[in-house]
Order: sequence, then structure tokens, then C-alpha cells
Amino acid sequence: MLLWFVLVMVILCIAGEWSVVAFGVTYGLGFGGIAYTLRKKVRPFFQRINLDNYGGFLLLTVVVTVTEEIYCYLLGNQIAHPVLWVDLIMVTVLWSVWFGVWYFFLSKRYIFEEKEALMTAGFTGVFYEYVGTGAVLTNPFGFLLAIPLAVVVYAAIFVWPSQLLTYTGESTDKTKYVVGVVLPFVLTLPAALVLYFIFSVFGIQ
Repeated sequence: MLLWFVLVMVILCIAGEWSVVAFGVTYGLGFGGIAYTLRKKVRPFFQRINLDNYGGFLLLTVVVTVTEEIYCYLLGNQIAHPVLWVDLIMVTVLWSVWFGVWYFFLSKRYIFEEKEALMTAGFTGVFYEYVGTGAVLTNPFGFLLAIPLAVVVYAAIFVWPSQLLTYTGESTDKTKYVVGVVLPFVLTLPAALVLYFIFSVFGIQ
């Protein structure tokens, strides 16, 4: 995956997509590498402040989500909604569903090794970024090139919150990979429809 990621970064450099390259390298590899290196300090810290629970998990997911999206925006990249504050509401709500599925279901049903969980969570990003937006149909070649970028970035987002997951499941069924990738995305759709309705009421396009 990392070799594929590097290849894609080279192609994007040739195409002059410097803001995408800057984000992919600095956030995906830079922040992702730092987060992975420091990951074992996350749970002890939250235990010290009595937030080794869903409240702390949710707080951490929101902090990581918001900072990632703001950073992406500041680098000049396209975000889910062109208005930043609307975008932050959207991704906070939708990604809370993604993380919530891991906290309440996947970690309670399946056994995941740490790297398995990161890779599985990372592939959900492919659905959020390219399947849900229709990009997989409008630009299939671009979709194939973009897969490692989505996986690396979403895995980086997932690193710290995943440290507050407690795996109590017993199933080793290989379907866990499919369920872990697809189920969070599918359950996000009703939340997206609710957000769409609320935004429509307030005249937000």
C-alpha cells in the first residue's frame, strides 16, 4: 500500500497537484507516522483524566476529525462542502457514525489485530471519498489511483481513536474485513439524509 501511495504521489507531482501531494505526504505519512509512534500514550493519558470511555473516544474523534479537515482546507484542497463550518458539521456527524460502529459493534463482535483494524478502517475512506461521491463512476482511472491516498489518510485519522477501543469480540471470520469497510459507510447514509434535511430547512445548499 505504501509503495502504491508513493507511486500515486509521483504521478500527482507530474500532474502538478501540489496541494494534494502536500496533504497526502504531511498528513497521511507525517501525522500518521507521528500518531502511530505515539499511539501507546493515548489510553494512559485518557485513563489519567478519567475519559477512557465513549465520551473520551467521541471527544478524540471530533478533535482529530476537525483538525484534519481544517488542515486539508488550509492547503487549498477540496472538502466535502465549500463552506468550512458546514463541512465541519458534516464530517463530525458522519465520521462519528464511522467510529461509533467500531466502538459499539465491530470491536464487540470481531477480533482485529491492530494493523488489520487500521487497514480496514482506511479502506472505508475509499467509500466516503469516491464511492459515495460517485467519483468511481465518473473517473474510474482516477479512482484507482486515489485508493492508496484515501486509505493512508483515513488510517492516519483512525490511529489515535482506535487506541480507546477494547476488543471483546471472538469472531475471526474473514467477513470482518468486508463488514468493517462497508457497514460504517452504509450506516452513515441515514445520518447524511438527516443532515441534508436539516440543512435544507435552514436554506443551506
